[in-house]
Amino acid sequence: MYIAPVIAALLFLAIAPPFMDIAFISLATRILCFGLLAMSVDIAFGYTGMWTFGHAAIFGIAAYTTALFLIYTHIHSFWIITPIAILMAAVLSAIFAIIASRSSGLYFLLITFALGQLVYSVAIQWKSATHGEDGLWGIPYPQIGFPLLSVSYYYFTLIVVAVCGIVLYCFTKSPFGYSLVCIRENEVRARTMGYNTRFRKLIAFVISGVFAGLAGILYVYFNGGIVPDNIGMAASGMATIMVIIGGTGTLWGGFIGSAVVLVLQYYISLVAPQRWPIFLGAIFIFAVFFAGGGIFPRLANLWKRAVGYGNLDS
Repeated sequence: MYIAPVIAALLFLAIAPPFMDIAFISLATRILCFGLLAMSVDIAFGYTGMWTFGHAAIFGIAAYTTALFLIYTHIHSFWIITPIAILMAAVLSAIFAIIASRSSGLYFLLITFALGQLVYSVAIQWKSATHGEDGLWGIPYPQIGFPLLSVSYYYFTLIVVAVCGIVLYCFTKSPFGYSLVCIRENEVRARTMGYNTRFRKLIAFVISGVFAGLAGILYVYFNGGIVPDNIGMAASGMATIMVIIGGTGTLWGGFIGSAVVLVLQYYISLVAPQRWPIFLGAIFIFAVFFAGGGIFPRLANLWKRAVGYGNLDS
């Protein structure tokens, strides 16, 4: 039903760069990176009901692993570093999930928040490796067999994120994905139906962490470096806000939330950079009170009416 707008969006993203300057290409690449992070958060939060505040740390562990390999070893191949960084993200996700999986709701959020802040503290304190608050810089575009520049890296990111989006969409439409929604809606009932809910939540969290790690890898190559502020509480909060603004449990809403937040941040910061948090709060309040579950469900409803399917809410 939504294949036409998805194709239109991909075509727009594919043909737009020749008509944009380097600043807009950079902004679009940033939106893709954080859109993938928001999608990963939505798998844990929107589909499974695990309100996490630790995905920025998982995003960061993959980014720091990539940066450390590039700076301290002679390994520069994207195809060697990426599996290692994704493995680190998966391991950290599993640790988070094992520790926090006996809790739920606010307690789950607080545990993942504490674990995320622990990773943030390590990034600051381990100065001999991470350079503390200064971070790691000088990361070149990845070596994938041919040279990448700003525009070509944008296309590379677009392809990777598009493939990840398709994989995650298929995952959410699988029987396992539907079982996660069942757990979100009523975990006790899901347990009485025979589901091992703790194991399924752990698997869902690890899968979401893998894609958060991949987003971190794409980001560190794009940004040219990584600092602790990219993996702390504010970064986790920003990813959660993107999901809520776009629409929880929609998957694609994460991209809309990412685009809304980052585009407005870009333009508002040009005029009043110190007032950006106020505007972000206003955007969040507007999405919660006037967009009824996020922007994506509203846009989907309008699309369904336009093609004659009636109202999604009916």
